Amino acid sequence: MQIEALVRDTIKNSIQNFFKDKEVKVEHVLDLIFPKERRIRSLIGGLETSLGTQLWEPLAKVFAEQGGFSVLDEKHLNLSVPVIPEDIRNKIASFSARKTKDNSLLHSDFFDELVNYIEKENISVDEYQKMPKGEGVDIWLKKDGVEYLIDIKTTQLNAGGGPKFNNNLLNWNAYRALDGVRSPIKSFIAFPFNPHKNKDFWSKEKGKVSPLIPATEALVGDEFWGVLLGQKNITDMIFSEFRKLGEEDFGAQFDDIFTPKK
Repeated sequence: MQIEALVRDTIKNSIQNFFKDKEVKVEHVLDLIFPKERRIRSLIGGLETSLGTQLWEPLAKVFAEQGGFSVLDEKHLNLSVPVIPEDIRNKIASFSARKTKDNSLLHSDFFDELVNYIEKENISVDEYQKMPKGEGVDIWLKKDGVEYLIDIKTTQLNAGGGPKFNNNLLNWNAYRALDGVRSPIKSFIAFPFNPHKNKDFWSKEKGKVSPLIPATEALVGDEFWGVLLGQKNITDMIFSEFRKLGEEDFGAQFDDIFTPKK
């Protein structure tokens, strides 16, 4: 199947699955004045929120398979990670502080430092736990001996999110090092597209992901899709499929859902 068809099917399935048996249960006084508009806002807002798990993650996995990656079960990883010992916690905090002052420091260097320390001190872990809420890996891949740990984020960034992103990625590196992984690891956050029309994403958002390195530890649009598929202009192709579905009036099938019941 062509990539375009895979993208189209993934978009259609994600939207159809979201609206299947969907009900709007939350009530608001504005329902009495703008019943349809309020219903549309609620449903579309929910769809926007769901795109990460319902569209971008499945699409990323489809692209990864096409790009020759092994797609691993991130649920298995998220449900069981080593409990990080206090001395490793201190190393995470120390590296985080250093990277805040010098964001050219790489997470891959931290991983190597950690592996050396664990082996030198003969550290082993026999206690495991579920990964803390808000820290989970969205996409877990492997190719050519390299592990990829990825978190897909909404394109609406909050100020001050960078330190949390940074700590999450450092924790991932610590989990894998403590779990005995010695092959290279690439961990990053990803934004599926640039919402700033005709403007560079990083010129607008770089400060919000600091101390992560743009295009290395935080990827946007084709920076991300290109890693998975090894091709350029993938973002344009994704938008093209959305546009075609709009021109075909794909959304008309959901008209009844947007109309309040009397």
